[in-house]
Amino acid sequence: MKKLVGCPNWKEYQSLNGWVMFCSAGAYGKKLTAEEARSCGCTLVQKSKCKKLMEHNVGFGLVPEIYKEVLVKEKRTERDPALTPGR
Repeated sequence: MKKLVGCPNWKEYQSLNGWVMFCSAGAYGKKLTAEEARSCGCTLVQKSKCKKLMEHNVGFGLVPEIYKEVLVKEKRTERDPALTPGR
């Protein structure tokens, strides 16, 4: 079956209970810049269509938030490395 949404973040598969369709960027809380959103076709209209598909098939829907590029870069570079206790 052809994917309903032509986006690299859109996942769909057949499970025992039927089709599962979701946006992996929204599900995992990925922050998209305006440029990243434009490149994958994540517009306001498309986000509403994706959310309706998810709500119909899964029961709820999460779509990614679009941020200013400066804010996303700051959040990506200001993270401290993970430390393992006792090392």
